Formats: sequence, structure tokens, C-alpha cells
Amino acid sequence: MFLNYFIVFLSLLLIALIYHRLALRFNIIDKPNHRSSHIHSTVRGGGILFPLAVIFWWMVFDFHHTWMVLGIIWIAAISLLDDIYTISSKIRFAIQFLALSMAFYDLDVFLHVNWMALPVLYFISLGIINAINFMDGINGITGLYGLVFLGSMLAVNVYTGIFDQYLLRYEILAICVFLLFNLRKKALMFAGDIGSISLAYLMIYILIQWYLTSGSWTVVLFLLVYGADAVLTMAGRLRKGEKISEPHRSHLYQILANQGKNSHVNIAIAYAAFQLGVNFVFFIYPKTTPSSYLGIGMIVGAGLVYLGIKSLLLKMYSKTSSQ
Repeated sequence: MFLNYFIVFLSLLLIALIYHRLALRFNIIDKPNHRSSHIHSTVRGGGILFPLAVIFWWMVFDFHHTWMVLGIIWIAAISLLDDIYTISSKIRFAIQFLALSMAFYDLDVFLHVNWMALPVLYFISLGIINAINFMDGINGITGLYGLVFLGSMLAVNVYTGIFDQYLLRYEILAICVFLLFNLRKKALMFAGDIGSISLAYLMIYILIQWYLTSGSWTVVLFLLVYGADAVLTMAGRLRKGEKISEPHRSHLYQILANQGKNSHVNIAIAYAAFQLGVNFVFFIYPKTTPSSYLGIGMIVGAGLVYLGIKSLLLKMYSKTSSQ
């Protein structure tokens, strides 16, 4: 089995090198602007490795879960086109809805979830996809957060046996290859929409699979750190009357990177470490899911801590810039 993983790793590494060359040749480049947290033009779309790893797993292990794989192909294709061109948001949302429907069908969601709850499930899933996409803004953050998510799922799988361990491992290999190009002071490649959205799609698939087995909504706390930053930033922008679809620099990680001039890699490590701590303390160590009351308490606590840190940093950086 080790040889299998080694071959997959080398195959993905070769694909990454080829894609990097092609992206430079065809100008698939992310050029910095006044809203960016990076200062160098960088190849976009390196996250193509994430759906490819799923396709490799699908081919090696007898073509299981074909509907989910078709969904990730659809969502990856429209996201790659959006990385190269500008695709209408209506088309992107329609394809995301279609891909989620394929994932739900694969998991028998339509049989096990009350039809009245389906709109809520679609709304939350679409929100997670686009929140994770918005959070992909500095070197290493998507890759490390995804690595923590999938690695923690492997640990959970030891006592639940819910997930396909090979799917998790193949995707971890893809992230490790991507991080070779991304987890550095000057990144060689960004994940792009194809990377962040494909990874988000897979996260949703895994979380719903866990929810259908455990019956606990608190499994979503595997995304607590990202969720706090994404949701509270969006709420703050809406309160100010800003359009949430427009680029901005309001996330905590952006404030740390831009106003605070902190290392992108260090910020990404901090986000991943906090989420790993949540996963270990509340899921992996007790070998269960938190109760609803504890889950609500965690969300409120995380929100208060987040707002406190953000407020403190904004005051501190504004004083520094005014001096």
C-alpha cells in the first residue's frame, strides 16, 4: 500500500509541475491589487490537484461513489473556468447546486432528511463552499486547514469507521503536494477557486456523511475557526452597508497579514493549530461529538474571542499607523 501512495504522490507532483508550466505559458496568473494580501504575481489554480486526487481514488478503488465524483468534476470545471475567465455568479451557483445535489444523492440524503429541511441544508452547504473560498487569501491557509480537517477525520475514523480512509489519504497526499508550492514566503501557486471550492465540496460531503450517522449537527464545528472568521466578517460588512460579494481586506487573517505585517505562513499555522485543538479536545480525545448545548457554547465563545482579538488588533494597528 505504501508503494501505491508513493506512486500517487509522484503522479500528483508531476501534474503540479506540468500545470505550473502551462499556467505560466497561458497566463493563468493571480495579479495583486489593492485588495490582495500578496505582492507578487502567482500562478492560480494549483488546487486542481484536489479533484484529481478524488478521481485517482475513484479509479483505483472500483469506481465507488460515482455521483459524488461527478459532482466534484462539475464544480471543479466551473471553478477552473472562473479562475481563467469571469463566470457569471448565477452560473457558478447553479453548478454548485447541481454538484451538491449529486453529493446528496450519493449519500441518500433525499431518503433520510425531511424535505422541509433540505432548503436549510442547501443554504448551509452553499454558504460553507463560498465561505471557504473567501478564506483562501494567504499562503498556506487553505492547504493547512484542509490538512487538519482530513487528518482529524482519519483520527475520528479510527473509532467510527464511517469514512473511506483511502479517499482521505489520497486527498491528504494532494494537499501535501500543493503545500510544497504554496506553504512558503513567496508562493509558487495559489489554490484558486478550483482548489478551495473543490476542497469545500469534499468537506461538506464528509460532514454530511458523519451527520447522517451520528445525528449530531455539532460535526460542523470541525469548521469552527473558519466559520467564526467568515460569518462574523460578513455580518460586520453587512452592518456597514458593504456588498459582501466585493473583494475586501476585513478578515482577521487579512488584518494580521496586511496591517500587522505578520508572516502568511505563521498566520496559516495559527489558524490550523486552533482548529486542530478544537478537533482534538472536543471530538478526537472524548471519541464522541459535543452535545448541542456545548456546541452552542463553543460557537458563542469562539465568536466572543474572535471579536475581542479583532477589536484589539484594529485599535493597536490604528494607533501604530497614526504615530
